[in-house]
Amino acid sequence: MKILLGGLNQEVNSFSPGKTTIEEYRRKQYCLGDDMLRAAAGHVRAYSDLFDAMGGAYNVLVDGGAEVVSGGFAGAQSGGIIEQSVLDGYIAYIKEAARNNLPLDGVVLVMHGAAQSEGSDDPEGDIITAVREVVGENVPIAVSLDLHANVTEQMATNADTISLYQHYPHVDIWETGERAARLCLGMVKGEIAPKMAYVSIPMIVPASAYTTETEPFLSLMNKAHAYVTSGKLLDFSISQMQPWLDVPKGGSSVIAIGENGEEAARIAEELAKELWEMRHEFKTELSSVDEVIRIAEKNNSGKPVILNDFADSANAGSAGDSAEVIERVLALGSNVKGLMYLNDSEFVEVCRRAGVGNTVKAPLGATISKKLYTPVLVEAQVKALYDGDMFIHGNFTNFGACALVKIRNMLVVVTTQHFYPGDPALYRAYGYDPMDFQMVVVKACTSFRAFYGPLTDLIYPVVTKGAASADLLSLPFEKLPRSFYPFSDGDFVPVASVFGK
Repeated sequence: MKILLGGLNQEVNSFSPGKTTIEEYRRKQYCLGDDMLRAAAGHVRAYSDLFDAMGGAYNVLVDGGAEVVSGGFAGAQSGGIIEQSVLDGYIAYIKEAARNNLPLDGVVLVMHGAAQSEGSDDPEGDIITAVREVVGENVPIAVSLDLHANVTEQMATNADTISLYQHYPHVDIWETGERAARLCLGMVKGEIAPKMAYVSIPMIVPASAYTTETEPFLSLMNKAHAYVTSGKLLDFSISQMQPWLDVPKGGSSVIAIGENGEEAARIAEELAKELWEMRHEFKTELSSVDEVIRIAEKNNSGKPVILNDFADSANAGSAGDSAEVIERVLALGSNVKGLMYLNDSEFVEVCRRAGVGNTVKAPLGATISKKLYTPVLVEAQVKALYDGDMFIHGNFTNFGACALVKIRNMLVVVTTQHFYPGDPALYRAYGYDPMDFQMVVVKACTSFRAFYGPLTDLIYPVVTKGAASADLLSLPFEKLPRSFYPFSDGDFVPVASVFGK
């Protein structure tokens, strides 16, 4: 029993400046051939790491008696549109890997579902289609995706099963890889003959406006889980499409997988109708930056106030180079004791030239997102300089050359390489515990709550500018149909398409 395992994984923000190059993949997770198999075999669940789904899938396949064939894995930090050569190169690689290992009994693909390249608005669909062309119609293809996937008809047509994360914050990435692999094994061994019902829903809502841990989304997810527990479904997925993806064919979606196609279609339509009906309930209660700074100044609780600058969220594809919060701290003359992260290679170079212990006066921020932000002139004491290597999410991550500076009473980690900053481990790696500060600025949407939620309930999303703004109507969408909510509103009657042999 020979099963191909591979995938390309990245969430794209169409409004983020710049392009995602092959170097960005190599900097994060880029492993082909036996390197991928060794990485998967040795991978320990790292909690919210892209490779978790690969590790989970690999373990299930091996435990199930499969010979796992490497289709390669390429994973990059969320960011701008992918250079076409990256997608073309990966498709050529996985097609060759598939051809060289025919006949294959099955395929498991680990991807995100909200990618976009210079030449394609559906890279994951292109990858699934390319693999299908090589392996033929009768080889099961199981796919794992992010909860924020834009699940397209091309994906659903060419895959046998599609499984998305079921939690937001994404604490079940490993388990989603396991689910996809189990479905693949079940099909290969003839234990199941699943039908996949798929409904596309014309809506997007800000990712900062919901979690699966609270209402209204919680009840809908629990209802879907109950269908699996009762045996009516083998698996389900509910997608809230990445709302900063500007593509002509998009939408949130519901997938219901069962052995009875009619029952799966009925359930998919029911869940889709309920998701559509709660669209107005997905709203983010926002404070101003000034309000949160003033709250934090009075904070003596022993736990930090989280100023949630989600519009500049790294995991939503923003560049992390907004200095808007620092600008307001300076304008208010605030001495709030705070921690924050900012991505600015030019400022780091100024600090490196000055050296530790010296003071620099230089512009900070807006070196990448020049159309979104304005740099802020700051006077900063250089507290430390680092090479950027740190252990986060169970992996060594490199933020590039970094400078730790003090601006008034704010300690700011300034990096040259942009990665997810929503884990307290980022600051602990530099010797600082967020619990010792009045305020921590977190540039992430909702995933950070998995890490900061156990530490504090003082979490305040704020109004700031950014490529991941909650004000979707303010963003320059060009491709996404204006028949979508929130651009327009009206009636929607879900109709499921059912796929399966």
